[in-house]
Amino acid sequence: VVAVGRSCGALLHALLASAGANYQACVLMSFNNKPISDAIPVPLPDAPRNLQLREFARSNIEAILADENIEENLKAAKAVLQNVGLDASGSNPELARKAAPVVSQFGPLLGSVVDGKKEFSISREEIFDRLSSNFPVQTLVVQFANDFTDDSNDLTNCIQLGGQEVQFLRFPGGHTSPLDPPAGGQRQERLSSNIASFLSGKDLGGVETQDTSALRDKFLRLSAGYNRGFGPLPPDDRADIIACIEELEALSCQTRQRSGGQEPDALMPKLAGKWRLIWATSPDVLLLTSLPLAECGEIRQEIETIEAQGKLKVVNSVELSPKGAGLLGATLPDVARALTVVSQVEATAVSSGNTLTLVLEKARLERATEPALPGLLQLLPPIELSTVSPSVKLLTTFLDSELRIARSPLGDVFIFSRL
Repeated sequence: VVAVGRSCGALLHALLASAGANYQACVLMSFNNKPISDAIPVPLPDAPRNLQLREFARSNIEAILADENIEENLKAAKAVLQNVGLDASGSNPELARKAAPVVSQFGPLLGSVVDGKKEFSISREEIFDRLSSNFPVQTLVVQFANDFTDDSNDLTNCIQLGGQEVQFLRFPGGHTSPLDPPAGGQRQERLSSNIASFLSGKDLGGVETQDTSALRDKFLRLSAGYNRGFGPLPPDDRADIIACIEELEALSCQTRQRSGGQEPDALMPKLAGKWRLIWATSPDVLLLTSLPLAECGEIRQEIETIEAQGKLKVVNSVELSPKGAGLLGATLPDVARALTVVSQVEATAVSSGNTLTLVLEKARLERATEPALPGLLQLLPPIELSTVSPSVKLLTTFLDSELRIARSPLGDVFIFSRL
C-alpha cells in the first residue's frame, strides 16, 4: 500500500504511518500542521455568547450540510435551472450523489467553529513528537513553493530525527497545485513522473532544470512594458509571467531548514537593504494607478536590522505626483520633483522561518525633497496618516543577491529588485 495525501490528508497518513499502518511508502504533499490562526488566512468569527443560539446555529449548520440534504438541494437546483429555461441536461446525474459526501464534511467543521473551537486537537507539538519518535516508512515530501500553510520542512526534519530517510521535492505553485490552470496538466505529468521515480528507486527529476539567472532574465523580459503589473495585461502574457515566477520560486532552496531548528533571524541579514518594487498582483498596490489626480512613481522598501531587538525596521515608500507631472521630468526636473510627495509606512518585522510578520507603526505624507523653487509646496508640512491593518504577513519564496519574491496569505505576489 502506498499512501498519498495532501494537506490534512498528508497529516492523517503521517499519523497512521507513525502508528504502525502497513504502508510500503508515503507521498506527503502540502503537509499542513499549523495552528488554525496560520492555516486559515482570514480570522475566524467569535462564537455566539448565548449558549442556546450557539447550539441552534451549530445543529442547523450540520443538518443543512448533511449528505441527504445536500443531494436533495443539488437536485432541486437542477430543477430550478430547467424551470427558468436554462439547459441543465448536460449535468452528470451522479454529481449530486458524489458531491454530497465531500461537501458534508464542512458541516462538523463549521459547527465546531460556531461552537467556539479555534484550535485543532491533537496539538501541533504532540503530532511532531509522534512523527519524530517513530516513522518507519519510506517517504517523499512534496512542498509547493508559494504555499503559505506548508509545514513540509518541519515534517522532513521530524522524520529524519526518527532515523528514517526522506526525499524532498520542491515544486512550483501554491496550495491548490498542481491543479491550477493553465499549467495544471503539464505539472500533473511532471509530479506523476517524480512520484513514479521515487517509488521505483530512481533519482528524482526535480524542477531545477533551468538556471536561476535564465529564469530571472525571462521574467524581466516577459514583464517589460507592463509597468510593474499596473498596465493592461493580455491573459496569455499574464499566465506566462505567473508560470515563470512560480518556476523561480521552486528553485529556491532556502526553505529546506526547519523553522524551529534554525536561528530565528537567519533570513534577516539577507533581507536587509534597499529594494524597488518591479511587479505586484496585490489589489492594494494596483489601485494606486486608479487615483484620479495622481500618478504613481517608484515604490521602494528599505529594510534595516535592529540587532539589539532581533527585529527588522521596514520603511515602505510610494512616490505620488500630479497627473502630467511626469512629462516635466525631462525638461524641468526640479519642478517635477518639487511636485512629488512621498507616502511612507514604517513597520517593525519579526522573521520566523521564511515568514515575515510586519507590525505597522506609523504612516505619513511628506515632500519628496525640499522645493528647489521658492514658495513651491513650502506650505505642505508632513501629514500623519492612520494605519488600517495592525499586522501583515509575507512569505519569502525566493531570495538571491538581486531579486526577492514575497507572497501574502491570499497569494498576492510582490517582486523586488535590490538597489
